Amino acid sequence: MKLLLTLCFFLFSLAQQLNAAEYTLSQYLNIQSASGGSFNPRGDELSYISNVSGQPQVWSVSSRSGLFSQMTFEEDGVDGAWWSPTDPTKMIVAASRGGSERSKLYMVTPLRSPLIPLTTTDNDAIYRFGSWSADGSRFSYSSNQRNGTDFDVFEYVLEDSASHLICEDSGHLSASVYSRDNRYMVIVRDLSNVNTDFLIYDRESQSTRVMTAHEGDEFFADPHFDDTGLKLLCLSNRGREYIGICELEIESGALEWIETPEQDIDHLGVAPDGLSYAYSVNDRGLSRFNFVNLRKDTRIGDYRFPEGIIRELSYSHDGRRIAITFGAANKPFDVWIYDTAGDMLGQLTHSATGGVPQDQFVTPELIEFESFDKLKVPAFWYVPKHATGKLPVIISIHGGPESQARPDLSGLYQYLLAQGYAILEPNVRGSSGFGRTYLTLDNVKKRMDSVKDIEYAAKWLSKQKNVDTKRIVLQGGSYGGFMVLAGLTSYPDLFAAGIDIVGISNFVTFLQNTGKYRKALREAEYGSLETDREFLELFSPVTHVDKIKAPLFVIQGANDPRVPQSESDQMVEAIRARGGTVEYMVFDDEGHGLRKTENKLEAYAKVAEFLKTHIQK
Repeated sequence: MKLLLTLCFFLFSLAQQLNAAEYTLSQYLNIQSASGGSFNPRGDELSYISNVSGQPQVWSVSSRSGLFSQMTFEEDGVDGAWWSPTDPTKMIVAASRGGSERSKLYMVTPLRSPLIPLTTTDNDAIYRFGSWSADGSRFSYSSNQRNGTDFDVFEYVLEDSASHLICEDSGHLSASVYSRDNRYMVIVRDLSNVNTDFLIYDRESQSTRVMTAHEGDEFFADPHFDDTGLKLLCLSNRGREYIGICELEIESGALEWIETPEQDIDHLGVAPDGLSYAYSVNDRGLSRFNFVNLRKDTRIGDYRFPEGIIRELSYSHDGRRIAITFGAANKPFDVWIYDTAGDMLGQLTHSATGGVPQDQFVTPELIEFESFDKLKVPAFWYVPKHATGKLPVIISIHGGPESQARPDLSGLYQYLLAQGYAILEPNVRGSSGFGRTYLTLDNVKKRMDSVKDIEYAAKWLSKQKNVDTKRIVLQGGSYGGFMVLAGLTSYPDLFAAGIDIVGISNFVTFLQNTGKYRKALREAEYGSLETDREFLELFSPVTHVDKIKAPLFVIQGANDPRVPQSESDQMVEAIRARGGTVEYMVFDDEGHGLRKTENKLEAYAKVAEFLKTHIQK
């Protein structure tokens, strides 16, 4: 009897493994998503961005008919869409070409008219949408059209069909919200990814002043006017370890705290009338939803959502509903609607999963490992379903570096898991979502401390009974690509292979060649060419390329404005000159990473072959 039960269990496990393997890479890469909800003025139709056609396009759904319809058909997709608050026939769309990120602004109507250019399309300038005015008469945006480096703030007046300069300055300015009477406009100035200021433009005096003057690093984001129009509700970490919600007085700049959890708040939405707000708390990578009704003095907690991640919060113009982008490790990102009056939550869009059943998706375990200095490093640990024997492992490192690994649904991850790879996704020091101190632990000359975290991730794996320590792979994109290259050069005997997607190989040439508008922000994180050049060269992977032993796979977009193709070119050339093993794919119609489904399919099929050759041999 015992033998029979054992045999049945074996056959069941085998069937499960065969069932998991029958889904193709194409199916996993065709997992769809929806995000970025924007209500029309009446609140009875919502636009959003979906990749159901293979590219991110604008779609809409009517609450009256329940019909879904595609609104844009751009060859390279779109970057965002924002409905007029007063005119249901007007919508602003941002779109760029070939992954270049040089967005232009267009007008489109729900009647499917062609995109009508509102900004110049024949230059290399970037145009970034800010917000509509409450009366729909104008909208704000920022652009680096003046010199390609500095972003100035403009206002486009529909009646004039013309743009007007609002604020010209050096640095990186972004247009933000209008007050309801159009007197004020908030402008955000980025000094680095963790250091920002609010400026306030006063239409009556035609002047702009700084509201949040400070020393050191302080973060301000997500400004919204309150019901009086005299204060802003926003996110900040002024004087705090964690990001909370505060009120800022427009005239005096006085700050008063409203929400101060001992975790970072990462998204804030405020009703147009300022009488309610919603926010999400970042709980070690998971989102906790909160809604506060100021009129009724009531609060709704995070029980409203299942476990997962909130990316965006957007109110309808009457404040009754909130469009929320939500997803999880086993659920695609979709648009959900929260009814603030009835305290009801419902899923609006239902993105397909490429025919792969939801129960095939692996959800990770949140673990911690101790690094060289006793720092506890959090990580998500994915183990294939029905895994047996010693597993190969992919350590996947996020970009940024001020980003965060979160348990969302990755088609590539799930495919690799179905192929028998375990995945460890660490939030190395320097990651966001864990407070101010953790975010600064990799700055400038502490850069290689984060690479040591990868070494200690591998040491944690060595203690797991189901891990084959001779088959540990590093994978990452952008800054994560640097981490791959740095890991292979710093610990050449620790890793069996590397997958580098648009990674930085030389911080000197990177800072010289990245988009001019990005250089100052990146120097604030990595160090200055003027004062830190020697150190930048020292920790650049290309300096130590002769130490690489593991085979490497490199993917690059030819139009990447952030990490130029030259970064990958020089690394590949240096490895080949030394007789190393490297495969290299460049996509002429991509930028900072892969966006098009057909390109992902081509590249990741090659990655799978690469891993089968070097890891599963």
